[in-house]
Amino acid sequence: MTLRARVTLLTAILILVSTSALGALTYVTSSRLQYDTIDSTLTSAITDARVRSLATNPRPVPDDVYSPVALARLDRNGIVTVLRQAGLGSDPLTFPQLSAETILAARISPVSVEGSPSYRVIVRQPLGRASVIAAAPLGDAEKNLTRLAVAIIGSVLAVTLLGAIAAWAIVRRFFRPVDAMVDAAQAISLGDTQRRVPTARPGTELGELSESLNLMIGSLTTSIATVEASEERLRTFVSDASHEIRTPLTVIRGYVELLQRDGGESAELSTRALERIESESRRLERLVTQLLLLERMDAVSAANFAAFDLAGVVRESFDDLAALNPDRTVELDIEPAQLVGLEDAWRQLTANLVQNCTRHTPAGSPISVTLRQRDGQTTLTVDDAGPGIPPEQRAVALQRFTRLDPSRSTNSGGFGLGMSIMRAVVDSHRGRIDLLDSPLGGLRLRITLDAASPM
Repeated sequence: MTLRARVTLLTAILILVSTSALGALTYVTSSRLQYDTIDSTLTSAITDARVRSLATNPRPVPDDVYSPVALARLDRNGIVTVLRQAGLGSDPLTFPQLSAETILAARISPVSVEGSPSYRVIVRQPLGRASVIAAAPLGDAEKNLTRLAVAIIGSVLAVTLLGAIAAWAIVRRFFRPVDAMVDAAQAISLGDTQRRVPTARPGTELGELSESLNLMIGSLTTSIATVEASEERLRTFVSDASHEIRTPLTVIRGYVELLQRDGGESAELSTRALERIESESRRLERLVTQLLLLERMDAVSAANFAAFDLAGVVRESFDDLAALNPDRTVELDIEPAQLVGLEDAWRQLTANLVQNCTRHTPAGSPISVTLRQRDGQTTLTVDDAGPGIPPEQRAVALQRFTRLDPSRSTNSGGFGLGMSIMRAVVDSHRGRIDLLDSPLGGLRLRITLDAASPM
């Protein structure tokens, strides 16, 4: 059963119960009023009756006159003498048969006596007089109550039916926004993620529901888009990693096949083949090492962190750059900076910085390194005088296997993982990395940690 049918049915039941209760109250009240009127008439008839006169000189009721009350005298022996019958004078009604128990009860309060017709009976003994029985036929009263009961039942059924129809119409109108929401939800479930639930009247429950559903759908759509983008990046990553691994393996296999065919006859060829095999093996080892480092950064937790001196790590790496490149000016402005994190990861990060400066900047060009730790914030800035990175390419430069040169050349010895490793290290320490224009004319790489400790 649908919700609207349940609401309509419940409304009809409530109307039926309430109108039935009201009808029952009306019937009981009307019945009591009628019987109270009859009882008052009987009491007045006894008070006004001239029992002795009627007993000695009965006066018959004219044929065309209706007498509403029958009178009788009750002597000390319990003998009932009818003095006057009820009904028309030409067609009087039979006086009711009264037992001793009925007479005794009628002395206390009016009683109803079943028969044909039924009577309302009261027995009283006025002061100084004989006991008098007054009886009023209940035919008219019972007919009136029957008609009233039929009218109440009919009214209850009619009101219930009309109320149910009105409730159905109102519920249908109120449920139109719900129908629209259902249609929109079905369309969204079929893939129309741009569809939104129609907004109901603000300030109502349906209005709040529609707003909440739209917020939820928007969040789910964003999540789905994020998952799809993540899956696409994963596919690209797997494809690029497979390409990078396949290249040195292909070279190694080629030289192994060449050695097998040569059989060791050419010493020069054997030496060159072994050198290339060793070179490609080391390249493959570096690639696997960097991939493992990326995976480690993705799964790192603060429980693995320890305190270390970042200034010493930075100084050591760039001192090596200055020593190996005596023609290059390396300016170091490094202040003490204590950090809580993975020291080995930061050593790899600074090593990647040095490699990038060596590979992508002209020989002899200056390098500037600044390390500051102020107000709980640590900032590492590296400026070079190389070609830099165009602003439109900086957003993708930190992604894995990204080479700004469209060709997949690896003559420089890189795999496109250096910048992504730096980003992974910085992200694991709750920092950020920015690529900016350097005052030296090249690229400024700035790493910022919002606190001295990421714990």
